Amino acid sequence: MKALVRILCIILTASIIVSGTTVSYGSTGVISTEGIEEFVPEIALMNKRGDEVTFVLGKLTEKSDELPEEIVKKVYAKSSKDLKTKLEGMEFEITGKFINSMGRTVIKTVQVVDGVPVYGSERNFHINHEGVLEVISGKNVENIRKLIKKSNSLKISEKEIAEIIEKNLGQETDIFKMSEPELILYPVNDTYEYVYKVVVSISKPEPDSFTYYISGENLEVVNIEKSSTNVKTTVYGTGIGEFGLVENLKMVEEDEMYYLINLDGNFETGEGVNFYIFSSPQNHFEAEPDAVISRVPHGVDAHYNLTGVIDFFNHYFNRNSYDDNWGLIKCRIMFGPHNARAERYGNWGEHSEIWFYNRKPLDEDGNEIVDGRSTAAALDIAAHEFIHLVLFHEGLEYNNDHENMVLHEGLADVFGVICEYALEDYLLSKEKANWFIGEDTGRAMRNAAYPEITHYSGVLEMDPFIPHKGGGVITKAAYLIAEGGSHNGREIKGIGYSKLANIFYSAMTDGYIVPYSSLKDFASYAVAVVNLFEDEKYSHTSIKGKKNIYYDQYDINTVIEAFTSVGLLPEAPENFKVTNIDGLSVDFAWDEIPGGRYGIYRRKPGSTCLPEKVAEIEEPQITLESLPGTYDYYIALVDGRGKRISAFSDAVTVEAYLKEPENFRESFRIGLIVQLRWDHSGVPGTRYGIYMKCSCLPGEPVKVAETPFNMFYTISIWGSYDYYVAIVDENGNRISDYSNKVTVENCLVLH
Repeated sequence: MKALVRILCIILTASIIVSGTTVSYGSTGVISTEGIEEFVPEIALMNKRGDEVTFVLGKLTEKSDELPEEIVKKVYAKSSKDLKTKLEGMEFEITGKFINSMGRTVIKTVQVVDGVPVYGSERNFHINHEGVLEVISGKNVENIRKLIKKSNSLKISEKEIAEIIEKNLGQETDIFKMSEPELILYPVNDTYEYVYKVVVSISKPEPDSFTYYISGENLEVVNIEKSSTNVKTTVYGTGIGEFGLVENLKMVEEDEMYYLINLDGNFETGEGVNFYIFSSPQNHFEAEPDAVISRVPHGVDAHYNLTGVIDFFNHYFNRNSYDDNWGLIKCRIMFGPHNARAERYGNWGEHSEIWFYNRKPLDEDGNEIVDGRSTAAALDIAAHEFIHLVLFHEGLEYNNDHENMVLHEGLADVFGVICEYALEDYLLSKEKANWFIGEDTGRAMRNAAYPEITHYSGVLEMDPFIPHKGGGVITKAAYLIAEGGSHNGREIKGIGYSKLANIFYSAMTDGYIVPYSSLKDFASYAVAVVNLFEDEKYSHTSIKGKKNIYYDQYDINTVIEAFTSVGLLPEAPENFKVTNIDGLSVDFAWDEIPGGRYGIYRRKPGSTCLPEKVAEIEEPQITLESLPGTYDYYIALVDGRGKRISAFSDAVTVEAYLKEPENFRESFRIGLIVQLRWDHSGVPGTRYGIYMKCSCLPGEPVKVAETPFNMFYTISIWGSYDYYVAIVDENGNRISDYSNKVTVENCLVLH
């Protein structure tokens, strides 16, 4: 085993030297703690999955002039619980580095033991321009060496792997691609074992792709994860697809033949397992008139739709292909059922694949819809599959019985809708953009706006996970963010497709994603992104109209409310109430949430403005000085920076006033003139309002005068009237309780 580990370390080191892009901190020594000063981080937000911390946001290190790699090196082994330095030699490798859209340097890492990667231990670190670590996404395995099962490993060959897989499948299998075996530490029950990770793609009995984990001790199959998702100079030409329309296509010419190769988007469209690129002696592609079965119309539609999707991501997000580095995509038209899928082949070359199958959709009775079309005809499906490739590149895995597969499908559907919206005039169907997925095939696969599952509790009840169905939790939240609406008792104000697209795109591509990101993790990423957009006054153009778009507290509120309505963000603390009022002093209490930090907010009843935060506290009760008058108070969870991370509670209405003026009385009367007096408040500048009402009538008294003095003269009129005095503000609004009542009576006798 040790010899094999040393060989793997040498191979890794060689690849680092060649690529110049990967930095490795291996097992050559323990990181020294000398010279590292104690620093108390300011943790703003922390996500937990059980006892494991999967996301931390805040000011996690001091300012530094060091390279980001060195900052990560110093803080890597910090405990996710309290982030206190305990650099005791945990090993890791830096697997990637990039600058995200907000100017943060993102360092991608994986935990290793003697050079062997630990499954599911990827972590991403975001470092700002001041050298401050702001985000840690992902988790490590604490005390990993104590969890490793001691065993002897066997050398394994590709031939043996193929035999193991074929035997496991129990039928004849045609493996046409297989990765080199990678030794990793994999969790088995309560231990970690050395296993070989192998990704295989098969063409028989039907095309598919799997990740096999094979024991290094006895070559038994430990686990299987489905890895697929069930899917020159440019010249211009045309083609006829399944809609029968003439479509403009980008292609290349070589040796008097034209090929469906898009050099601008760096993708090729072909057919079959052996991938024959569609070709024609003319710059026009259509099925032969006498062809019984032809894949050409499917290839034309796929080429056309994928061109639009890749162009949109390039022009709007400045993204070059799925990997943002012009990575080659192979778009295959396959013979098979009515579906599409994405395949990643990063281990075997610099390309990934999108597969469309040339079958029509089926009706409810299982019969092909006569005028139906294959998945290649639907632009939203092309976008859906492209997003899978983007997510694979950004690091999100797709594993059986993990939430990452549900998140994959939800995000892919969201961007299928966004691309339809952005490319509405480009659609082959010439229909309006909508939230149905795949409707251009003749039968919609899903309704992303009103999916089957609209709350996280429904995802948890699935056994096993049904990824497309569970993804509805993400698409429902996205629909509410863009369009607004009512959901689970919450009213959400839509903020449009451009903001939805940018928030989700940043959450996907700015270094938050790790292989096993959950649905709740993504909701936290989105909240972190929209808060960052508002903080830094980030702006971008709209998808349509090219207007400049900025972010404010209303956008943050929409994102929070939408994700709360589908159960992906915590609810506000329960049982928020007033326990005592003494003048303007108001006592509040609520049910405690372990580890919670609370914000108290206030606004005028009936106001359409968002409540303003007036206090923060970590205890489940607080005493506040209220403003005089009637106000609605709310509570919400906040992070360590005071940013709201939950929806508001229901309003608690508080009516509180200053203490009323004392000793209000009639001091003397001369004829019809009556003097009223009261004790001065003792506060310079105090103004008083005089209020009056007919003694025989119900209702509130009406203000008849204001004065800065503690006396007032009135002329008594016929009848009986009740007078009161109260303190008023500079606008004449009452800010104290009413004083005691003084009744003035006058009965005139006429002669």
